[in-house]
Amino acid sequence: MPTVLQAIKKLIDNVSVTDRQEESIKTSTDYLNGHLTKDENDLDIDSTFINGSYERDTIIRPLDDVDIFAVLNESEWSDEYGNLPKPQAVLTKVKNKLNSISHYKDKVTQDRPCVTVTLNSINFDVLPSFERNNGGYLIPNYDLQSWTYSYPKQLTENLNDCNRNNGYKIKDVVKAIKYWNRENKKLIPSFQIEETLITYYNVHSFSNYEEAIRLWFNDAEYYLDQSKFKTTNQFDDAIKKIKKAKDKLNTAKEHIDNKENAEALQIWKDVFGKEFIISDANEAKSFSQKLSDGLLKSSSTGIVSESVGRNIPASKGFYGDL
Repeated sequence: MPTVLQAIKKLIDNVSVTDRQEESIKTSTDYLNGHLTKDENDLDIDSTFINGSYERDTIIRPLDDVDIFAVLNESEWSDEYGNLPKPQAVLTKVKNKLNSISHYKDKVTQDRPCVTVTLNSINFDVLPSFERNNGGYLIPNYDLQSWTYSYPKQLTENLNDCNRNNGYKIKDVVKAIKYWNRENKKLIPSFQIEETLITYYNVHSFSNYEEAIRLWFNDAEYYLDQSKFKTTNQFDDAIKKIKKAKDKLNTAKEHIDNKENAEALQIWKDVFGKEFIISDANEAKSFSQKLSDGLLKSSSTGIVSESVGRNIPASKGFYGDL
């Protein structure tokens, strides 16, 4: 049976992108970027750059989306008075142009503030933008009637700095928490997970993955920005889920301190779900045999172990699939 730290590392490995997936994404983005910047496409896109969790190396499996900023030529898109077009007009033109390319035919949709091209079950989100002199970009507001400021490259720089200053472990912690978030209906915007981790671990430290993840759950409710959630209800639901996980992980820490590894592992699996592997096939067979021999106990919280709780009566049933 692994230790909690070993199981956490395995979780991170399980949800990380493989080299083959990296190559596939790069091929698709290079091809798409080529079409976006072609002069004959009449989209007046000066340049593109990859951003989001893929670019920051915090994307997790199964792969979801890859963000592509399409930097528009402002003089070509502005009217005679220097006014920018409405975001919806830009999105419609980009969508129609991409849909006219045979390779992307019927694979192009508009997903609110971006145009999405779906290839091999991965969404490539093209986000129109206008570059500003202060290092920011104007991107479509969610209402599609106006433009709002975004600083995508700043988050990347901040994350890289924080990751380097914390033994190159922050991005792994991001992946673990993003996986928990995905298992809980993606209540928290992914970039908020990164922002809160950066803010917290710029002033705090941790010794290992268990501590880093547990401390984030302990204090996340104080760092999350309600205004960055779509609704108040979504924010409230996220806080409830975080508090529930916090209580469980703190209980697991008590088991770790008491050298009760099996109990701690079971709690972590309860929090993180199927990708948190706590046994292999041989251990499962051993568990089945111990259950048959009446050597297992059950605690008041339902955790099964060999040391804590009431005896479970011996069973002659088949438990080979456990």
